Amino acid sequence: MIIKPTLLQEMNIFFDKENQPNQRVTMGVITLQPGEKRPLEGFARHEQDEYSYIISGCAHTILEDGRDLLGKPGDAQLIEKGEGHINYNDGDEPAVVVWLLVERD
Repeated sequence: MIIKPTLLQEMNIFFDKENQPNQRVTMGVITLQPGEKRPLEGFARHEQDEYSYIISGCAHTILEDGRDLLGKPGDAQLIEKGEGHINYNDGDEPAVVVWLLVERD
């Protein structure tokens, strides 16, 4: 068993190709502060499917097609491989989101 503690920083990567046996999964947590947007410019895009789960606060995901999806605590989301997206927090409290990047077969 491998346990990785949460550090006090904006984004923590718990598991990736360098520190665990499953080379197909990367896992982390991000805290978006009120008014924060990621990435700062353009769209994020991954070679893997991105699964996320909102722990606290609310976080928006804007997709390249213009859809603006609001995630609240307890919501889960899938952004498919290659799909451009932006995350932002327009609330008044930090949004904490656990995410996994999972390679397809």
